Amino acid sequence: MPGIAFDATTPRSPLAPALPPDLTPKDLAALWLEDEDRLEGVELTGSAPPDLRARNVTIEDARIAGSLASARLHDLHLHDAVIAGADLANVDLRQAHLSRLTVTSARLTGAQLIRATLQDVTLTDCRLDFAVLAEARLDRVLLRNCVLTEATLEQAQLRDVRFESCDLTRASLGQSQHLRVELHGCRLAEVRSLSDLRGAALPYPDMVDQAVNLAGALGIRIATDPDEDA
Repeated sequence: MPGIAFDATTPRSPLAPALPPDLTPKDLAALWLEDEDRLEGVELTGSAPPDLRARNVTIEDARIAGSLASARLHDLHLHDAVIAGADLANVDLRQAHLSRLTVTSARLTGAQLIRATLQDVTLTDCRLDFAVLAEARLDRVLLRNCVLTEATLEQAQLRDVRFESCDLTRASLGQSQHLRVELHGCRLAEVRSLSDLRGAALPYPDMVDQAVNLAGALGIRIATDPDEDA
């Protein structure tokens, strides 16, 4: 836009979802999704059966507060949604298309987001430990106070992504790509392929704190002083 300067090194912020004022309540326990089903303007509560299986389902203008744990919803299209306190542990959303979402206090432990696309997504206080985002594409994504211990982002493409106070202990980042990616106050202990963070940015204090980890990733060791007393 004319007159507005854009810092090409700063991640762009995610867009927020736009929900209608009135949503129709739906109990996930009584809702069996079929391939290519479509749900609009709904509030999903309760617990879906753990053996729920469907492909190419579309959910729009929704609030999700129930459980989809262990559901398999390949190629899910989820747009303009608020997910709050939901249990999505071990959900299989490979090749999903997720856009304009806010996700708060959700459990995504072990979630499968292989080759998924996340666009305009904000995750706050979420658990994504052991989650798999291999070959996923993240575009305008904010993760704040999230746990990503032992998460896999191998070969993922990250653009306009910001991590704030996240725990990435033992996360795997092999061959991931980064454009306008920032990590602020994050824990990076034992991150695998830390050198694959090439292109990401850390504030100076964080860079100093991570100096030993970064040196280790580059194969640099700390020299000892031969004259130092034992």
